[in-house]
Amino acid sequence: MDLTLATVVLLITISVVFVLVWAVVELPRNRARRTQEQIIKELKVGEQIVTVGGLIGKLTYLNLEEDLAKIEVAPGVEVRIIPAAISHPLDIMDRLRRQEQAAKAPRSKK
Repeated sequence: MDLTLATVVLLITISVVFVLVWAVVELPRNRARRTQEQIIKELKVGEQIVTVGGLIGKLTYLNLEEDLAKIEVAPGVEVRIIPAAISHPLDIMDRLRRQEQAAKAPRSKK
């Protein structure tokens, strides 16, 4: 099989484009998925949460093994959802601010 210079350049170009598309699409998606998983792992029953659909309620039940959560949207009204439908805690901005302040604070030596 005789590979010409044009064929080699074409194969290299296609490979580079494939790698760039992967880097632009997959890496941010994987980062967002890991962030979302971390947010859900840190949730505690009793916290106010926001769903991806925009519902705001108090988390009353969370079982990641069963893939089930319940939120109270009004007194005595609970809705069953899957944990993946939880977008973030209602106070997410306060949490992010506290994390930034903790990261900026000088660390004391023991």
